[in-house]
This record gives sequence, structure tokens and C-alpha cells, in this order.
Amino acid sequence: MSNKHWNYTEDLVLPHLRGLCRTNPDLRLIASERVVFTTSSPESKVMILSGGGSGHEPLHAGFVGDGLLDVAVAGFVFASPSTKQIFSGIKSKPSNKGTLIVVKNYTGDILHFGLAAERAKAEGIPVELLIVQDDVSVGKTKNGMVGRRGLSGTAVVHKIVGAKAASDSGATLEDVAQLGRDVISNLVTIGASLNHVVIPKKISSADDEIVESDSEDEHEGLKEDEYEIGMGIHNEPGVKKSSPIPTVDSVVEELLVYLLSESDKDRSYVKFDKKDEVALMINNLGGTSNLEIYVIQDAVCKKLKEIYGIVPVRVYTGTFTTSIDGPGFSITLLNVTKAGGDNVLEYLDYPTTAPGWNSAISTAKWSAGETENFVVEDPQAEAAYPTSQVKFDPEVVSALLEAGAKSVLAKESKITLYDTVAGDGDCGETLASGSNAILKALKDKDLELGDAVKSLSQLTDIIETAMGGTSGGLYSIFLSSLAKSFKHTEKAKGGFQVTLPVMAAALNDALESLFKYTRARTGDRTLIDGLEPFVRTLSKTNDLGKANQAAFEGSESTRKLDAKFGRASYVAKEEFEQFESEGGLPDPGAVGFAALIDGFTKAYTKLGSKL
Repeated sequence: MSNKHWNYTEDLVLPHLRGLCRTNPDLRLIASERVVFTTSSPESKVMILSGGGSGHEPLHAGFVGDGLLDVAVAGFVFASPSTKQIFSGIKSKPSNKGTLIVVKNYTGDILHFGLAAERAKAEGIPVELLIVQDDVSVGKTKNGMVGRRGLSGTAVVHKIVGAKAASDSGATLEDVAQLGRDVISNLVTIGASLNHVVIPKKISSADDEIVESDSEDEHEGLKEDEYEIGMGIHNEPGVKKSSPIPTVDSVVEELLVYLLSESDKDRSYVKFDKKDEVALMINNLGGTSNLEIYVIQDAVCKKLKEIYGIVPVRVYTGTFTTSIDGPGFSITLLNVTKAGGDNVLEYLDYPTTAPGWNSAISTAKWSAGETENFVVEDPQAEAAYPTSQVKFDPEVVSALLEAGAKSVLAKESKITLYDTVAGDGDCGETLASGSNAILKALKDKDLELGDAVKSLSQLTDIIETAMGGTSGGLYSIFLSSLAKSFKHTEKAKGGFQVTLPVMAAALNDALESLFKYTRARTGDRTLIDGLEPFVRTLSKTNDLGKANQAAFEGSESTRKLDAKFGRASYVAKEEFEQFESEGGLPDPGAVGFAALIDGFTKAYTKLGSKL
């Protein structure tokens, strides 16, 4: 969530709707009433209309399309549309069977949509009002006569009743409405967020229209280390604030209690038996990254199975009902069995052109696939590493790798600080991941230490898997090239023991191979500023101490160099000024390499042995 937004010259709602209609030639916009409808729905079907305050996109207009909504009516941000707007929406798509209005349970929406429905009935238009109430954060006692709020379960209701109306030519208005009521009575949702939202400017006033805003945007935001459970999609306060921010697994466990615990009779709205099929929706409130929302979904699925024995038969993940750019998520569970069983699943799977519904998986695909046992073995997992008669001293290699990895880990915080300014802040973490992976392989005795080619091939895989990014790629190419050099030497000379001179020659070959894949050279302020001086010095002197000093001096030289590669090349020099007392800001990758070589050198000297 950001407290900053772009400034706009007109209210956000109308240009948003114009932009949406440009993406689908089947859509039409009644601009004066902020009504979006589809042209392709025949009059022979039940029309599905929904709407409410804006700020919850893709709800509601994003769900207009074949197989879903026929009409959407947009109010101002967090404010119900007027009765006049809603009635215009009803009239925009006449039907021989009538119109089902889907509305979330908020006072302003109920009043305005209800009044529009009564006006339509007075003109002889069959209309039914379907009120979504899926929020379990507040118990029945406190809710009293108001009932539960409508949250992201609204998207599930849209999908099911929309598919029923589109696919069942014999369905009456009452048939579709009853299905909707069955779904709502078996639907539960709860959300969690890290903060409240700030409404972007400009937001127009409602002029002379009667509009009741459900926004609680005056509600004080959360502290830096706080989170909130049960907060509404209009900034309404939730049922619990707490700190510090927990792990995702912990907060998911807490939320599932609200949804599934039978011990709290005040909040147990839906009963889920062991045999019941369940559909799951993980909804992004707008400010959670795509990377994180799937991590949250994974945590929910694991906890559902571990604690409650539930494996969802359908899983939907993405942005369905937002609170502008709210930094949170919600969990929705539908008891499919009690809501209608296989028919409900078919309606969930029914194809739609509406962009708000992001799943296009058919019933056949769901039935044939695996919703849980989808992890398979790497086809190369059993592939043998290349072997050779090129021999390392296992004791020396083990000591060098352990000391080098620990030396890098000791520098992690400093490297991260440097990279926070000069790059994207992940260099320290990336190098630490590689170091920890090597230490684990040594501890578990999973790493070959005697066969040089096999050992280097394994190290290449470990580094590539654990590190990723540019650093991981450079180290992996270098190690792979080093193994290749030994293999070529073996072909020419047969088996041999690796000595320091032999290692120096192989390192030189590996550096030349690496240079085929990167244009960076000494002086370009990269990892190469440490690597090339190290390799060249060792090749000339066969002295590891001197080569170590060359790597350190090369790393330090980057403090005075201009970056030519990577993100550092885009950073303003003013950002480097805070490191003037150190002599300047060095390249983080070069510092990491120098730490690695320093660890190697100290271990080698301590052993007093030769490679």
C-alpha cells in the first residue's frame, strides 16, 4: 500500500470504465450513469446485474462478459451508485425472464439497489435482489440485524449465478436466485491487512445525488509493525489489531480458525464436514505482489490439509475484490457440496470472457489433473555427474570451501549495505544463500571432494540452484569452465593430482571461457575487478597469498571506479557520498569475491599443505 498516488484531472471512475470498454468490443458504456453492459446477452436469459462503490476493481465492471455479469453499475469510490443509475442499468439489458441483482451487504447499497428493484417491479420488470454476506470476522451477536458484510465471496457468487443464467436455457429468475442463496449460505470470507488505504485524488463529489459512503477512511492507520484481522474493504476497522507482524503461516492459521472453528458458535456460519468438497479463493486486496499472493495461497492450502483435512477441489488466486491498493489478502471458502455439488463446480468452470475471472480451466482438466500431488521429480535428478581421474586432496578442498563460505557470511551485512545503495540490495543475500548451500552439502557429506571434475560439477549445480541472479550465473559458468579445463587436461595427460600450478593454469582457462559470456573487464566496477587480478597473479606467481592480496586490492579499487554494468550504472553518484569515510562505495560482488578468496587463503595457510 502506498500513501502516494498520481494526481488526476477528473474523477477516477468514468475514465476507468472507458479504459475497460476499450479492451473488449462487446462492452458498452452509458457514461452519464456509469453503467457498463455487454451487447451479446440474448433477451431469453436471466440478466445478472451487480454494482456498488468503486475502488474494488475488478469488481464490478471487470466481471461483465459472456458467462458472467450482463450489467455493472459503478458508484463513486467507496460509495453506492444512485437509484437512478441502477435503474438505468436494469433498463439497459431487457430480459424476458427478468434480472437478478447481486449486491454486497452494505446499508447504502441495500437502500439504493432495493429502491431500484422496487421501481422496476412497479413497471412490471421481474427483479430479485441477492445480498452477499460472507464476512465472518464479526460474530452474529455483534452483527445483530445488520448481518455480515459482503467481501470477496461476491466474485464467487457472480461467477456461479452468471454461469447458471448463461448455460441453463430453462433457468427461471427464481432458479438462479435460489442457487445464489444456496451459495451465499455456504460461503465464508475473512481478510487480513498491514494498513488502511488512502483514496487517490481527484475524487469527485456526488453533486446532487444521494450517496451514502461506506468508507471509514478517517480511521487511523496501523503502526509500522501492526497488522489487522477482519478489516473491511472500505477501511472499516477489523476485530483484532496485533504486533509484531507474524509469519504468513501463523496469520493463516489464525484466519482459518475464524472460518472453520466449530467451537466459536457465534462465528460458525458454515459447517464443513470431512466429506464435503471445498472451493478456495485467495484474494489480493490490491497491494500484495503477485509473488506473495501465491505464497499465501500455498500456506493456506498446507494449513487446510494439515489441520482440517481439507484439500480444495478448486483453487482461485489473484485480484478479484480490492480495497484500492490495500496491502492485504482475504481467504474465501465455499462448501461446494452443500451449495449444490457438481453443478456448482460446472458453473465455476464455465468459460467467460470477463477479465475479472482469471481461471479458464475446464471441468475435464480439473477432473483429470491433480490439485495436490503436482510435484514431480526432475528428469535430470538421477543424471550422473561427469567423473575423472583428476584428483583433489579431500581434506584441503573441504577446509577451503568451509572457510571461504564462512568468510563470505561474515561479510554479508556489509555487502548488503553496499548493494542497497549500488544495486537492488540482494547481493549479500545471494552470496549467503550460495555459502549456506555449500556448508550444508559439506555437513551432509553430499559433496564429492576427491574427484575434481565431479566435485566442480556438483558445486556448479549447488551455486546455480541456491544463488540465481547475475552472481550465481557468473560463478556457475566459471566453475563449469574450470571442470571442463581439468577434463581436457585429463584427456591429454591421463589422471593426475591437482597442484597449485595446475590449478592456476585451469583457473586461467576458466577465466577466458567466462569472458565469452560477459563484456565486463577489470576497471568496469564488477566482480571481475577481484577475479581477474586473482587469477592472473596466481598464474604468474603460483603464490596464493599474493593472489589473495591482488583480489583484495582489485575489490578496493572499485571504490573509485564508475559502474558500467548492472543497476549501479544507473545510480546517481550523490548516493555514494555516505561512504566517503571508507574511501568510496565498492562493488558488492567484488567485495564478496575477495572475502571468499581470503577465506580460502587462510585455510590453505593453516593447513600448510599444497593442492
